[in-house]
Amino acid sequence: MKRMLADIFRSEKSDGTYFSLVFHIKTSQDLQNPSFGTSHIRDMTSIFVDKSAELRDVLMSRLSSEEGEDEVKLDILSYLSRATLDIIGLAGFDYSFNTLANEEDGLAKSFKKLFQPGGGFPIAQLLKAQFPILRSLLRFDQQSKCADDVHRRMTEIGKRLIETKKEEVKQQKSEGSLSPGTKAKDLLSLLIFSNLDDMADASKALTDDEVLHQIPTFLLAGHETTSTATAWTLLSLADNPEVQKRLRDEILNINTESPTMEELNSLPYLENVVRESLRYHAVVSGVIRVATEDDIIPLDKPFVDTTGKVQNSIMISQGDTIYLPIRYLNTAPSIWGDDGKSFNPERWNTAPKETSAIPGVWGSQLTFLGGPRACIGYRFALVEMKALLFFLVGNFEFKLAVPVEDIGRHPGIVTRPAVLSELEKGIQLPLVVRPFVRDA
Repeated sequence: MKRMLADIFRSEKSDGTYFSLVFHIKTSQDLQNPSFGTSHIRDMTSIFVDKSAELRDVLMSRLSSEEGEDEVKLDILSYLSRATLDIIGLAGFDYSFNTLANEEDGLAKSFKKLFQPGGGFPIAQLLKAQFPILRSLLRFDQQSKCADDVHRRMTEIGKRLIETKKEEVKQQKSEGSLSPGTKAKDLLSLLIFSNLDDMADASKALTDDEVLHQIPTFLLAGHETTSTATAWTLLSLADNPEVQKRLRDEILNINTESPTMEELNSLPYLENVVRESLRYHAVVSGVIRVATEDDIIPLDKPFVDTTGKVQNSIMISQGDTIYLPIRYLNTAPSIWGDDGKSFNPERWNTAPKETSAIPGVWGSQLTFLGGPRACIGYRFALVEMKALLFFLVGNFEFKLAVPVEDIGRHPGIVTRPAVLSELEKGIQLPLVVRPFVRDA
């Protein structure tokens, strides 16, 4: 993520990483309250629900356009990506991208191209990854051209958003309608309010340029991760029709078209399915951390090193690079049992006791990481994902369009699906979709 954002902004310091820029003005707890706290997510649920319902309607319209066909093969990932881009636009910035209604939206198409497998000059990407100074020079490969297009569009949108929000916040402050206890609910307004806070330390305020660099982080991370995670979930449901049926039965027991956050969170099997999908698929396979000081990490189980000595700990030196294998830890049989590498929502009825040792911020897994750099938007993502599944599984049946073995995991910013026998078509997840019709 950091390298992609740095490439978009053609600067090593302009990586858009939320923590590196924002933690110096607010603590993690301050940022989560109200933007990522339960109260705010409750308010945002109506956006999740409305856009999920719109996605349902778009799919229904697409299916009805196929005369004589009661089911259609669709790239479900493409539709989900448009829906989640709309959601993060409204919830994060109070901005309507409206990509569900406008399939030809320029930003959505640019994002899609950006996430496709690279081509043309792969050596350019390797050089830029190792030598950041080259990011502003080597712009001839296809991914760089896509990044330039995304940069231009996001800069235009971002500048308009910042100027509009600054005026709104100033007006609310002058009218006395914006106070510390009732300040902005969308993320962009929160950042701007922090800058305009009369009680804030001016030396810690973000410049407009720094605020601008937060927008790509939340547009990219806030919609691609959730859309991809939901797509992987639908693949597993298509591959396990009995699980899909049980989930649909539970959803249809909630007799409402506008479920609240509490209603979504009250569905135990939906909770199990979401937990299992995020564990099993782990759209971010791993992350890299760099040690800021020397340390010694004690081991639960000793190992024999290459010299034959038994080691009970690992020495870490300042500057050491450490890879955290999220997907491995989420599926290791030593933690999850012999079926750890299988999709099984039932496991969450009685999760193995070994999972309690995983230091994740949520769900006895490492999907959202843990500690001070854990994903602060995990509550947002969970309710958004549940809303999408509520409307999709409750209104459609999903079947495999190709053998499940033909779906591969394409590494990137997030691990996205691709059809192994159709790699030339890039990232996609084709599923056969048909409307679900209740028995009379």
